[in-house]
Amino acid sequence: MSPRETEGTLNSFALSGLAGRIFVPPFVAFLLLSVYVVVEAIGYRGLARPKAQTAAEAAALGHAARTLQLIEGGQNPNQLQHVRADFLDEGEYELRPLEAAILARHAELVRLLLRGGATRFDTSRASCFARVRLPDVLPDLGARASDFPHPIDIAAAFRMCAAD
Repeated sequence: MSPRETEGTLNSFALSGLAGRIFVPPFVAFLLLSVYVVVEAIGYRGLARPKAQTAAEAAALGHAARTLQLIEGGQNPNQLQHVRADFLDEGEYELRPLEAAILARHAELVRLLLRGGATRFDTSRASCFARVRLPDVLPDLGARASDFPHPIDIAAAFRMCAAD
């Protein structure tokens, strides 16, 4: 093949749009990935959930290890702790870790907290939350079975049990 034929073939390849369909998507993907890596290195965590600052927030997320780490670090599992918006739902709440785990429906974490002694408070509100959100743990809390056919949403459960 002569250089003139090669040049003509290359020009027709470049002009046909095939080159764009082959080379543009990987190039765009590379640029997007590069931007994401640089932004992550700067410290922006746009795609990550916020890190739990209280044991109640960690319990709401279902992160057992983080919950226990925060309790070992000095947070009292029997005191009310702040749960920021978007951990349970769009509301902000003052909850104990046990209550947050019940509202988020993490039965295993509820049992773990119970074994760890996180019930040195009046558990009537926790039992009410369990009755309407997570009836599986009612026997663990020493309460009788629930007659709710299905769990209600968190805001309704909070309105129902907040006075308890």
